[in-house]
Amino acid sequence: MTLLPLTLGPLEASGYSLLRSGVRWLVADGQYCEAHQPIGYFNVSLEATGKVTGQPEFADEMELQVAIAPRIGGRLKLGDGLARGGYLSIRTIEEWRAGDVIGQLEMEETPEDERAGELRALMLAGRRMTALADVHTGLMPGWHSRTRGWWADGAEKPVTLLCQGVCDAVGVVSGSQTAFTEMFAMEQQATQMVYVPDHPIAPCAPILLDQITRTPSQFQAILEDAHAYFGGLSNAPTPNDWMFMGATLQALGSAPLKDNYPVFTPSGMQHLGAPQAVLMSLAVEPLAILRHKKLGYYMHVMRHHQAAAGPAVKSWLSQEFEVVKRPVEAIGKDYEALIDRLAKTSGTKVIALNRMSTSGHEDISSYMGFDAPLSATLSNVAAKEMNLVLDDIADTRRLDVIDIDAIGAELGGAEHLPDGIHQSGTLQTIARQAVLECLQDVRV
Repeated sequence: MTLLPLTLGPLEASGYSLLRSGVRWLVADGQYCEAHQPIGYFNVSLEATGKVTGQPEFADEMELQVAIAPRIGGRLKLGDGLARGGYLSIRTIEEWRAGDVIGQLEMEETPEDERAGELRALMLAGRRMTALADVHTGLMPGWHSRTRGWWADGAEKPVTLLCQGVCDAVGVVSGSQTAFTEMFAMEQQATQMVYVPDHPIAPCAPILLDQITRTPSQFQAILEDAHAYFGGLSNAPTPNDWMFMGATLQALGSAPLKDNYPVFTPSGMQHLGAPQAVLMSLAVEPLAILRHKKLGYYMHVMRHHQAAAGPAVKSWLSQEFEVVKRPVEAIGKDYEALIDRLAKTSGTKVIALNRMSTSGHEDISSYMGFDAPLSATLSNVAAKEMNLVLDDIADTRRLDVIDIDAIGAELGGAEHLPDGIHQSGTLQTIARQAVLECLQDVRV
């Protein structure tokens, strides 16, 4: 029997010292751990070692963590005194030092790889929706407008995938712990995963196109218009109204497809540009969308998120916006416009999940009672038509389609995709692998 010491690997950020908290274990002493399975995490912070000009790195990301995982499987023996407990496992109290031993792996034979005992590191960063949304326990806890995780074993530059979708895409990228751990376990190449939530504004194609084309003066006009509306109400907005509008304006003022990303790695600080790929979901594309009557920007709030709005916001949405029908052909044109815009600017490739086109429970014997087009009233018909449009676009543009419809049909939709959106772990694993394969042609 061999005991392999588990050590922290190097992490560097030029101009900063990296401090860590006590460890928060994710597994128990004596538990068998698979290779690349996160076993614990630290809260970390970057402290400037000299004078900083301009905004410090990660100034807008109040959550910084590093999760650690063994490179090979074995039975874990936890190090003594590392889980400091209380606030010493929350606050950053000591310097990150490569080579520090945090535990041991018990295994049958001594591994040949000289780096076998050096733990892999999954760096995590979260931008809070508000600075008040602090939660102290768990991987990437709290309410965030953006979360991301990245990993690299050397000087290689991570490739970035941005997730802009609803539940079917989120589960594939963020995973069950919402901290990218499943992606981390499956992909050993240098990669960054970024997730921007679908609330309060859902990321359908026209809204993403609005975000990347909106100018500062146009956003200022949105702010002034919202201020005029809510300031002129006879009844004061409720706290729910203010919370909802704060999050809405934050989303309207951001452009995740144009974001840049600082990352600290084993070889030092790097700065990553716009994402090489974006994962979207056809399930988020509505057949009708709201458009602001005066300023022309689009708004789409999923029904279950509308419940968070107060009465003033609901009045604002009904009075200041008009409903615009989006037949399947219009959805296709929005996709084409977004793909073309990205091709001319950042070169970001679009990966899209299509829709499960049948529940398996349809029992319509005659379509005579339905007005044309059938896609306007029957969701399964709309899903089939939208999937076909997506395939046609992929023939002429840089678009990869993850065929959830086919995967679900092969596995059994009733068991693995019962409501057409929310997937089983098995289906997510297959889709996750398909997404990683789509990333291969953007690696340089």
